[in-house]
Amino acid sequence: MNTIEESFNTIKQAMIDDDPGKPGSYAHSWHCNISMMCFDAILNEPMVHISRDVAHKIGNDAASRFMKLCFGVETKA
Repeated sequence: MNTIEESFNTIKQAMIDDDPGKPGSYAHSWHCNISMMCFDAILNEPMVHISRDVAHKIGNDAASRFMKLCFGVETKA
């Protein structure tokens, strides 16, 4: 196994071991950072005219999808 794969697997296992569905967990912290980056990108796009609440929901959905796809963990806002 190469070092990149080992590192990735270490992060993934740390997320699984730290109760990813729990607010404040390691996975949840990743979720929140990804969600807010999406939120900011959505609201900074001049062609998009949606409410902050909708942007927040989209950001959380995107973060949840990423966390499941990339790390195999379920996270929520």
